[in-house]
Amino acid sequence: MSADAVIRPPERQSPWLKLAVLALGFAAMSLNWFDMPAAFSGIHKSLHASVPELALLVSAFVIGYGVMHIPAGFLAARYGLRATLTAGLVLEGLLGAASGLAGNYPTMIVLRVACGLAASNYAGVGIAAVSVWFRGTRGHAFAMGVVSASFALGVTIGLSAWVAVVEATTWRAALIIAGGIAVAVGVLIVSIYRIPPDAAALRGGPLTRDGVRRVLRSRVLWRYGLAFFGGYGAYFTATQLLRVYATSIHVSSASISVAVVLIGVAGIPGSTLAGWLSDRAGSRRPYVVGFLLIQALGLVLIPVCGGLLWLPAVIVGFGFNGCFAVFQSTAAEDPSVSIEHIGTAIGLMLTIAAVGGFLVPAVFGRLAVSAGYTAAWIFAAVVCSAFALLAPARAKKIAVRNPAVPVMRDGLEQLNG
Repeated sequence: MSADAVIRPPERQSPWLKLAVLALGFAAMSLNWFDMPAAFSGIHKSLHASVPELALLVSAFVIGYGVMHIPAGFLAARYGLRATLTAGLVLEGLLGAASGLAGNYPTMIVLRVACGLAASNYAGVGIAAVSVWFRGTRGHAFAMGVVSASFALGVTIGLSAWVAVVEATTWRAALIIAGGIAVAVGVLIVSIYRIPPDAAALRGGPLTRDGVRRVLRSRVLWRYGLAFFGGYGAYFTATQLLRVYATSIHVSSASISVAVVLIGVAGIPGSTLAGWLSDRAGSRRPYVVGFLLIQALGLVLIPVCGGLLWLPAVIVGFGFNGCFAVFQSTAAEDPSVSIEHIGTAIGLMLTIAAVGGFLVPAVFGRLAVSAGYTAAWIFAAVVCSAFALLAPARAKKIAVRNPAVPVMRDGLEQLNG
């Protein structure tokens, strides 16, 4: 009997294994984003960087990260989802490691912008890579919750544990180690992740004007992006300025450290619980709005709790990541979005939200100076809750299928029955 005549059993496809390796990638991606503050002291001494210049290193990454969301979706549609996301993570790791070798501040700035550009290719396209395996199942938003939890884990490791790595080695070695982790995880993803069967469009192909136009004109995507606008901006305001505020009211350094860690850690149960509840209910909007209102409650409590900042920090992190988990699942469930453009759809939503990530902290800072911190925190809470109400009013039920048996139907599967 010839080799061609041998009947091979179909390859067993495990969506959960795909999710596991992609989740590792999100942790590695966010680690290489948030490991920078741990290196600030060493960079200040070695590269003679001032405090504003150190802050600019954070902004430089965010600039690259923000502008690349939609182009990353185009790259995935043109060259393939798997190739785009793995290239993004590996490049982020290489550029992050190269940051540890930078000999001067201008080189460091350029590398951080490039690092953000690379990370953006993994972020939106990585979300799409999970969605194509879970959309239309009673595990879609939960899987997105695992993604959010993994991102939060990387943030927590970068902001807290990486300080110990810097102390045990040097700031340069710590950045190189973090970059090496991202490269290693990227190689692991290449070896394990596969696109679903019968989804040839995910391997890449010509960009079509019609496909791009349907994404950019989708009211669902725009409204969910705007709904997250306030919460996204308020969360990054809290993570970046909570320490500054706490210092101004003379909270102990130990209490501040606990609050900063908890705002990240709380996202792990928040995201997975929100995803699980949303999947069981078969709807998205109530959970996007509801968890944003929880976040707003935490923001209002910040100026009230004084030294007990850990409590509002937990509420803010829990609410934000709970919303983020459900928010991420909505792009793949929009029937106007073809399967190869899920990454572009997520990129559009994240780009809209990223504008909030820039504007809300800026307005907050001005209010804190002119009207005081209490007014500024109330502003953040109002923006968070008000924009949440822009989520699409129709709460559609999600059709359920077996996550191990992808159903593609030319990439335009109707998921909202």
